[in-house]
Amino acid sequence: MFAQVSDVASSLPLEDEARFPARWEAHAGRRAYPQDVTQRTERPLTTALGWRLPSWLLDYGPIAFIFLVGAAALAKHHVGPGAGRAALFAGLVILSAALLIRHRAPLAVLALAVVAQVLLGWGPVVVFPLLLALFTVAEYSDRPVVIGATLVAGAAMVLTLVVHHTQITAGSVGSRLVVIGLVVAIALYLRARADYINGLRERAERLERERELLSQQAVGDERVRIARELHDVVAHNVSLMVVQAQALAATGGTEAQNATLGHVADLGRDALSEMHRMLGVLRLQDGDAAEREPQPGVRDLPALIERTRQAGLATTLTVEGAARDLPAAVDLSVYRIVQEALTNVIRHAHAAQATVTLVYSPRAVEVTVLDDGTAANGAQPNGDVATGGHGLVGMRERVSLFGGDLEAGPLGYGHGYRVRALIPTT
Repeated sequence: MFAQVSDVASSLPLEDEARFPARWEAHAGRRAYPQDVTQRTERPLTTALGWRLPSWLLDYGPIAFIFLVGAAALAKHHVGPGAGRAALFAGLVILSAALLIRHRAPLAVLALAVVAQVLLGWGPVVVFPLLLALFTVAEYSDRPVVIGATLVAGAAMVLTLVVHHTQITAGSVGSRLVVIGLVVAIALYLRARADYINGLRERAERLERERELLSQQAVGDERVRIARELHDVVAHNVSLMVVQAQALAATGGTEAQNATLGHVADLGRDALSEMHRMLGVLRLQDGDAAEREPQPGVRDLPALIERTRQAGLATTLTVEGAARDLPAAVDLSVYRIVQEALTNVIRHAHAAQATVTLVYSPRAVEVTVLDDGTAANGAQPNGDVATGGHGLVGMRERVSLFGGDLEAGPLGYGHGYRVRALIPTT
């Protein structure tokens, strides 16, 4: 028994705090690109849209599209005034190659696209590279950088019309500015949505970890509570052994018998001292008065049932089999399981009736608490851990202490909840 108490008193180690994934957004005062964004596990585009596209497709797909469109335009259409066909093709190749490193040097690639836009000035070759470079800057950079890049790209579009003597109209200028604004708006939307989704993920991970920590804390608290109670049970029994050994020695007997009884009494006193030294610290400072009272047991179940009825829950107690004295620790655990189960019914189940069934068998005792509520009295996997209680955690700990079995769960949708504990007595 003393070994069981020591096992129960063992605490659970808490895990180190896990690191949460870094947010996508760049913060003010920090560099927009502290590392290559291609090394990130997930990009704003895939996060925002929920697509799990391969990295190579995101890296090379848009570039291949831009190159094919530009090459097809050069092959089929008249290039007009300005740069020749060879210069336009060379510019297309250079821009396509530069876009391969747009995530590593976004501002440099955008600057190259702006220069090509002004110098070459032929839309099918330079517009798409400029828009892709601007999209990359807007997707990852700080807000001041995005605003500056947007203004520079818009100015380059308008300056191209002037440099290449293209007729300037409100429609031509407006259409170019609208396209630039639309690209930036889409990039900012995807980035904001990705930040929102990542924030939800971090919050879910944090809440899950907090729930696990609360569950571990509840298990530890319940083990300490059980250890205190079993300490009282074992200490009481050992004290009786010491008293009886001393009384028997005082009645007379042979010298050898008296020496043996004295030795038994000394061992009992040593055991009590060891238990007080190891487990006495587990007592609550403000709970000394309550702990001086006798520990409850199966004999106190009728009083518990009556208090439950007074709380508004119609409760009945049924005993099957030949009632007998149970080991002190089992007797206490049966009472605590029924007490916790009925408390959960009152708090969470919204039930009108509850039934407590106690079944004695030769080598075990079985206790079942059944209610007709519409909500589970242990709705959470660990009971009411989130609200600071122990819930099913305490029941599982008490049953596992004796190598027993605990079943807890709803009987069906809206048809009540059942807690069943089987505890060996031998």
